[in-house]
Amino acid sequence: MKYILLIPDGMADWEIKGKTPLEMADTPNMDYLANKGSCGIAKTVPDGFEPGSDVANLTILGVDVRKYYTGRGPIEALAMGVNGKIIFRCNLVYVKDGILVDYSGNRISDEEARKVINALNKEIKINFIKFYPGRSYRNLLVINADFDTKIKTTPPHDIQGEKIESYLPKNGELAELLLSLMEKSKKVVEGVTDKANMIWLWGGGKLVKFPNFRDKWGVNGFMISEVDLLEGIGKGLGFEIGKVDGLTGYIDTNYRGLAKAVLKGLKTHDFVVLHTEGIDEVSHEGDLDKKIEGISIYDEKIVGYLLDRIDVEETKIMLLPDHPTPVKVRTHVAEPVPFLLRGGSVKKDDVKIYSEKSCRRGRFGVVDGLKLMDFMFRL
Repeated sequence: MKYILLIPDGMADWEIKGKTPLEMADTPNMDYLANKGSCGIAKTVPDGFEPGSDVANLTILGVDVRKYYTGRGPIEALAMGVNGKIIFRCNLVYVKDGILVDYSGNRISDEEARKVINALNKEIKINFIKFYPGRSYRNLLVINADFDTKIKTTPPHDIQGEKIESYLPKNGELAELLLSLMEKSKKVVEGVTDKANMIWLWGGGKLVKFPNFRDKWGVNGFMISEVDLLEGIGKGLGFEIGKVDGLTGYIDTNYRGLAKAVLKGLKTHDFVVLHTEGIDEVSHEGDLDKKIEGISIYDEKIVGYLLDRIDVEETKIMLLPDHPTPVKVRTHVAEPVPFLLRGGSVKKDDVKIYSEKSCRRGRFGVVDGLKLMDFMFRL
């Protein structure tokens, strides 16, 4: 038996005039899987945690974040092979009149972002800090010094359109350092690009070690993603990481390349995880039409492509978003998500289509997200 886990980031949503974007989209392939398998609702964000993709995806993969989570920055550092005492996510953002206008530096390119990071390292001379380039607006700050890491920071995608003053780093000496770096960055960033005009530091913590996935579940894993965060999770769990050219992290990404990478991974591995980012990005933009379009594209170019090319009787498939990202609020919310499971000895239930509402009537009911891998490998 082979296993596929599909995670379309942020796909779940709220009703808009009686329907969610998932219900408005054209999804015959996800509906087919739901109709042939069993469905439910999974709580992927434990109580007390922010609904970030880091927390939600770790939970889906069976990692108890109450034991292992230290922050988003350290996980992305795993993907990039970056070491240090304390690691923060460093967004390139655009702020105007004290309001966060764009958390992504107006979708700044990898090349332009790298120039900004190089300039920051050149102009901000503090011997125990270093900036590292990632992908587009997603970069890292490493602090090789001892600080109390119990500070308050805020993900910039949570505060688009709001005054930044209330959301700046708080609590202690480390927060003061971050504030100083963010202030110093303004002149540097503006000297390189007009896409972004400062950095935003958040999601910091110390490096973490996750339990080995194969040791726990007895399968070898293969991770494909458009973002360093998921690659970091994959590496931390002992997965091989698949590489695909032409990825944008948006709904115009190389879906064919991603789907082909799944098929390639299945030849050498038992378990393949595909995480895609585009639907979440258009959700953060608050663009309903693009979200509907993105879901329809995903259904055709990922789910449909795979169903046409795999042995469905010898492949177990689970599909779910990591968290909802409602277009109305343009950020993540800590609500359960719909999931489907098809294959193996999983019995068919009465669900006919894949949606937030229909999955609530599924055989699994509402479950703790930490149980999902039990369903995948032990049912």
